[in-house]
Parts: sequence; structure tokens; C-alpha cells
Amino acid sequence: MARASSKMDQLSDLLREGRLDHVLLTSLESLRYFAGHTTAIETGPSPFSPRPGALAWIKGEEPILFLADSESSEDVASGITCRSFTGYTYQSPLRALEELTNLLASKFANLPQSTVGVEMRDLPALILEKLSSGCPQLEFHDATARLIEMRSIKDDDEVEAIRSALALCDLGQARVKQLVAPGLTELEVFNEMRKTIESKAGGRVPLLADLVSGSRTAAVGGNPDSSQLRIGDLVIADLVPRYNGYWGDTCNTCAVEGASAEQQRIFQGVKTALDDAIDQVKPGIRACELDSHLRQWIRKLGGAYPHHSGHGLGVTFHEEPRIVPYNQTMLRAGMVIALEPGIYIEGKWGLRLEHTILVTEAGAEVLSKFEHTL
Repeated sequence: MARASSKMDQLSDLLREGRLDHVLLTSLESLRYFAGHTTAIETGPSPFSPRPGALAWIKGEEPILFLADSESSEDVASGITCRSFTGYTYQSPLRALEELTNLLASKFANLPQSTVGVEMRDLPALILEKLSSGCPQLEFHDATARLIEMRSIKDDDEVEAIRSALALCDLGQARVKQLVAPGLTELEVFNEMRKTIESKAGGRVPLLADLVSGSRTAAVGGNPDSSQLRIGDLVIADLVPRYNGYWGDTCNTCAVEGASAEQQRIFQGVKTALDDAIDQVKPGIRACELDSHLRQWIRKLGGAYPHHSGHGLGVTFHEEPRIVPYNQTMLRAGMVIALEPGIYIEGKWGLRLEHTILVTEAGAEVLSKFEHTL
């Protein structure tokens, strides 16, 4: 079982700070972060269980994780009680969400006048409507923003989990570099790379990936398809695997049997921009300042830069702090961010490089270990 005490202590602090009596969490990331339960993605959640679960913590009681019976409870943290509801059945109509809703309504029905922290973005309307009408003594307050802020600071166990996911990224990037050759398709490269990652992991790994070549790289990214690699093509490989509930994220751009002088010049410019931005990372710098720093470098190289400069990483693959022009958030020690400057020349090609970095009291530690090479 996973350890949950420190995370539940954080949740207790949130309740106190927000003057909340109880909490009801329904997002996949909260189920993982607080309860230790990782819901399958590529093999589920089961279509028969549209809502895999909910974490309810009533004041003065032990927290309860309600899970569909199709979900394993082996990874649930100690100190959290599990209660199942029917996901799949052939003996009656499928009503998993309705059953979960009724269980929650029963749990909350007899509470006195009190407040409940919820995640409005991830709370099914059926649950909210049932609780609002059946429990008029309860006031529901959206705790999403505070939960997002809480998850942005990683503890040592989380950093180690991210390291493990990034080790798969490193392996995948090395394999892509080995594979790219004229005549292979993007899909063939992707499938071989994925096989390498999953063989190392010992099982299925949810894997998001941009893997595009040639003129397709000018459009930033996309899923691999039957496009054949040609001599002189650039290949963008942006790999985002999830391992034990935490995500890795890295990107490299490599050339098929040699790059042009222009491609080499711009590759080195983007690499210098990334290295320089990493040197700027430290507690107190604002996300928008890092973004501006990278955009100034890319502007000198010419071409377009139509995306964020980076983002947080953890139980989701894109979380706070977003490294974007509007974000005034100050970086803090314990944040894990991916920085990914890129440049895209319409009708020709594009390239992007990315490392994942831990913000430390002293500055930054690069967690991804592969080397960007063209």
C-alpha cells in the first residue's frame, strides 16, 4: 500500500484554511494524489464504470474511497477505507454512476449544517444535483484552485516517481534516435519505441506522443501516421509516459541521415535557449519571466513559437505552473517543470527540445538525463 499520511495532512490543512468541514474529491488526479489509487487510462476506466470512484472525508471519520468493483484497491493507501459499487453487470442495466451517487447521498444525508469542499470541474452533475437537492443543509465550495496549488509542490517520493517515468523517456528518446532511417514510417518508429519502453516497464504504459517528420514538424506535433521518413527529414519525438501514476515528459528533434546547415544552426540556437533558461530556474522567478526569456531567444532565430514554454508535471502531464506569458506564479522549491522551446517555419519544418527540471533551493536539477542531439 502507498503512504498517504502526509498527503492527508495536507488535505486536513486545506480543510482548516478553507473553513471546510468535509471534502468530496472526484478527479482521477485526486484519487491518485491523496488515496494512492491509479486508474487505468489506455485499458480503462471501464466503459461500464464512467466514474471510477470518489474520495469522501467526513469530519471526525476515516476517509472512504468509493471504487467501482472493476477497479483494483490493492494500491489504495493505508488509513483509507474502501467501499465498492457495481460497475459491470449483465443481470441489470448498467448504473454505476447512479449507484455511486446514491452511496454518496446516503453518506452525506445525515450531516448537520456544514460545508463541503469539492472539485467543480470534475464533479458529475448527477452527483451535485442529488446532493444539493437531498442535502439542503450542505454548502458546496470549489476547492479546485487550492488543490492544484497543493499538487504543484512535490515531495521526495513524488520526485522519485517522476524520475522513474523520465527514465522511460530517456530510453524512448535513445530508441527513436537509433531507429530513424529512410523508408520507415512514423508509426513503425513509434511502435518499436513503445515496445522498448513497455518491455522495460514490464507492462502496458499509457503513452502520449508527438512523433512527426518532414513538413509535418512545422505544425508543432501530432500522432504518428504512415508518413515515410526521408533523407534530410527532421523528426520531432515528444514522449509523455505515465508510470506508477506519475508522468514524464521530454522532447528531442533528430535528423534522418544528416541535417542541413540551417537546421544545425537553429537546433543549436534552441538548445542554447533551453540551457540558458534552465540556468535561470530558481525559487522566486516568475513563470512569465521564464517564458519571456525563452521567447526572446527564439525570436532572434526567426520562425513561429505558437505554444507554451513549459508546464508543471506530476499526477497529470500538464499542470501548474504553466510557463506562459500571463502566469505571474513564482517558482518554488519542489516544483517540477518541463521546459520546451520550439521553432516552426511554415511550409518547411520545425523542431522542439525539452527537459524536465526540479526546482531546488539552490536553483535547478535536470531530471531527464538523455542528451539533445540532432
